[in-house]
Amino acid sequence: MAIEEGYSNMEVPLRKPAMPFACVAALGFAALAGTVAIATMGVPAFTQPVGFRDTVGGPGSPLAKQVVVGMDTNVNLHIAWNDWKAWSVEMAPWWTEDFIYDFTFVGPWNFGPTKGLRAWYEGEHLHFNAAIPDSQWQDFIRAATNTTATSATYGLAQWSGEFAGVPPPKSHPDVVIRDLDFYVLEGKRISINWCLIDVVDMFEQVGYQVVPKGPLKSEGYRAPDAMDGLTAPLSSKFTLEDAARSEEVWQAALHDDYDVGTGEGKWWAENINWYGPGGVGTAHSREDYVKHWLQPLRAAFSDLERSTDLVVCEGPYCGAHFYMWGTHTGEWMGEKPTGKRVPIRCGAHARIVDGKIVEGWLIVDIPRAFDAMGVDFYGRAREMALAQAAAFESHNQTADK
Repeated sequence: MAIEEGYSNMEVPLRKPAMPFACVAALGFAALAGTVAIATMGVPAFTQPVGFRDTVGGPGSPLAKQVVVGMDTNVNLHIAWNDWKAWSVEMAPWWTEDFIYDFTFVGPWNFGPTKGLRAWYEGEHLHFNAAIPDSQWQDFIRAATNTTATSATYGLAQWSGEFAGVPPPKSHPDVVIRDLDFYVLEGKRISINWCLIDVVDMFEQVGYQVVPKGPLKSEGYRAPDAMDGLTAPLSSKFTLEDAARSEEVWQAALHDDYDVGTGEGKWWAENINWYGPGGVGTAHSREDYVKHWLQPLRAAFSDLERSTDLVVCEGPYCGAHFYMWGTHTGEWMGEKPTGKRVPIRCGAHARIVDGKIVEGWLIVDIPRAFDAMGVDFYGRAREMALAQAAAFESHNQTADK
């Protein structure tokens, strides 16, 4: 991959090579007549190996990938996560002073997009980590340029505290948290971070069916079915031209699927892996993707308009963070039409091969859309959680008699 300004050098000698061996010995033995000379003519020289000093994020990583991976390393290690003084020392170098952190809608926690490190710490950071401590984040996509980046990730964790007012089951079960992020950098610091998790899917895993069960079976939020590196893509294997070709397809697909609304999904391959959001499920064909995602969206919302915050492509991978705004005139996710103008916040990723999308990943901020409809998503989930806990307690009391 061509090295852009801001990249680190990939190959650096560790030290000067050692001098070639020269072994000439004169050995006198009583049993030998004369002197035996051992020379080195034709013997290869021995040198120290050349060392490779790869960038953070892998060889050839664009600057934004290097910065985000460096920052995320601190997040994943949970360094002093609940000690502001120590935590801020670790995290401050990665962020601008007035950066924006914009998380999934979590109404009962009473914060929206936050500005600056202290506000993020007191907002999403402390709340999330108190509810779901020590989540182990597994990145499977990291695409970037020198100024932008995106990731698709899942967290392996135990849910042990209230999440936006919703208590976990008594057993504090393990959950898989679907997560994505989009970043904008100023220099070597992050100035914007959009972050989404799939709350519907997480609640569904523990039996809180806040929206109707999806028409397609959910098969998780899996890594790409490819060998492009893990985390994908390995930057050194792809060129800027590869990214440009992928972005051309991705922009066309976003336009066709959401702006024009032909309902054909013509930029998708016939056979795909599409990991749809909670409430929809996993599609393995273009037909199912259109039937169970695009068509219901169009049927439920009229006058749809898309507002896109960021598109990022690297190699065959692309991502987009965007809003769809539509008037709620048909049933969606079990909710009857309200006539209200509703924001549908989306984070999407795709893998593109030979001009077609062969894999896709999508998270939708359904709690935010429900709030705009006048539906208390978290209140409904809390009622389900309390009912489940009461049933569990009643069962245990009966069993003890």
